[in-house]
Amino acid sequence: MSSIYVHVEQSDEIGPEGRSYSITENLLEFQGRNVLYLYVSASEISFCDRNYAAHLANVNVKGYVKKWKYDVNEKGETLSVIEPVTSEEDKREMSKILRTTHNVQTINFI
Repeated sequence: MSSIYVHVEQSDEIGPEGRSYSITENLLEFQGRNVLYLYVSASEISFCDRNYAAHLANVNVKGYVKKWKYDVNEKGETLSVIEPVTSEEDKREMSKILRTTHNVQTINFI
C-alpha cells in the first residue's frame, strides 16, 4: 500500500546553542530500487531523570520510492509516493547496510 510522503526541509543545528537536532533525507539503492530513509541525529541531550547523552542517532526507513518528487502540495512542500518495506529479509539486509554506513544501532521501518 503506497502513501504520499511530504519531504522534510534539510536541517542542521536546530535547537538551543550547544545542542543540535538534524534530519537528513537519503536514498539507498537496494536490489535495483531506491529506498528513502531519514538519518536523525541529536547532540547534548538531557533526559528527565538527569541522564545525559553526548550524541544520539538513528535511521528511519520510509520505504521504496515509487514516484520521486512528482508534485508539491498547497503549502509548497515536495511530494513523493513511497511503498513500505514489508519483507523481513529485506529489512534485515537494509539494516546491516545502514548500520555500517551510519554507525547506528537503531533502524526503524516506518
